[in-house]
Amino acid sequence: MSDELDQMLEVLRRSPTAPLHGLEGQVWARIDSARDARRMSGALLPVRAACVIAALGVGLAGGTLTAAAAAREPSEISAFSVDAHLAPSTLLGGGR
Repeated sequence: MSDELDQMLEVLRRSPTAPLHGLEGQVWARIDSARDARRMSGALLPVRAACVIAALGVGLAGGTLTAAAAAREPSEISAFSVDAHLAPSTLLGGGR
């Protein structure tokens, strides 16, 4: 493997180098574009906050409705109720 690495480094050494004129301008252009992107993301902060608040509101409303619906159902389990089809005596006895 070291022979392959040596060959690759030799090919890289013999390849022509890229021109360096204008490199500083390109670097500053990328820095400026990153700054502009950060400014734009800051401008969208109220929209993001509104979306998070709306999502929390929808989740809270849905959870409240689901909890209220679950609370309306009787929570007591009786051996002689209609829902006794999963009772062990019913499952083992084979009766339906």
